[in-house]
Amino acid sequence: MSRARLYISPKREAQAAATREAILEAFVAQLSEGRDALSPSDAAARAGVSLRTVHTHFANSESQIIAIGEYVDRHFHPSGVVVASGPDDLPRYFHDIHENALLSPLTRVLSTSQSPVWKEVRQKRRARRLDAIRAAVKAIGAPPRATENATAMLLSLSGADASWPMHDLYGLPLERIPGVIANTVTLIVEQLQAQARSLGRNALPATKATRPRKK
Repeated sequence: MSRARLYISPKREAQAAATREAILEAFVAQLSEGRDALSPSDAAARAGVSLRTVHTHFANSESQIIAIGEYVDRHFHPSGVVVASGPDDLPRYFHDIHENALLSPLTRVLSTSQSPVWKEVRQKRRARRLDAIRAAVKAIGAPPRATENATAMLLSLSGADASWPMHDLYGLPLERIPGVIANTVTLIVEQLQAQARSLGRNALPATKATRPRKK
């Protein structure tokens, strides 16, 4: 008895991918409007599909949130996101973050969104990158308070909510913003490295315990 071969139509696959993308665009549109929760029925209406189709592609809120994060990365970081490999790589990383973010006006909207769903999406998609920043700063070996202060500052500069106001509120041309932020990061890293070197120079050498001399 011969086994029937499974045949997947490339055209059908392309249609399914297009449908999935349309649903994701509908969800992202909801986030840009500041919605407190995602609405599958609203997404179905916007995408021109049935509610059942939405649930076929995204069975629950968790799958929706993960997929939205992937969608945002595809559009904001089309070349992929290479996290910082160490302290000296932080300026490059921050330059890439903001160069990509400023390519899409959607980041301007989402950077100010108060939607709890968007906050969850943002938290999940950025967790690995923020951990890389923390690890790179810690590796410098500066004093604890300086490390803590610098980490807080760098984390606050790591999203589109740091770059768009430079243009919208203060008129800085978009093409100069990534360089400005990268230069700021360079200054912070260099200051920490100088403090780490100073800490090393000021450290007292270990002393050997002296034995009492025999009389």
